[in-house]
Formats: sequence, C-alpha cells, structure tokens
Amino acid sequence: MTAIPILLAQCVMCARTAAAQNLERVAVLNQGILILLIPPLAAFGAILLMAWRRR
Repeated sequence: MTAIPILLAQCVMCARTAAAQNLERVAVLNQGILILLIPPLAAFGAILLMAWRRR
C-alpha cells in the first residue's frame, strides 16, 4: 500500500501548467514530454543490446 502514492506522484509544475492551458497547448506539452523520453530510452536500449550481445 505504501507504493501506491509513489506511483501516483507527478511533477507539480507539469500538472499545473497543463491544467492552466487549452487543449492545443496540452498536446504540445505531451509531445515535449515524449521527446524528452527518447534519450533515456535509447540509452537503456543500447545497454540492453550490449548485455544481450555479451551473452
């Protein structure tokens, strides 16, 4: 039960910014968040690929 509040935690700045904007700007904010996910996912994928090749 203690993990549930941790999983529901969100960035307060992002939540307030999105709540104050219209739908078009919220869509742009969501696209920006997805774009910021690309580098960490690429690094994670590269590490997994290297580990898989070393097997």
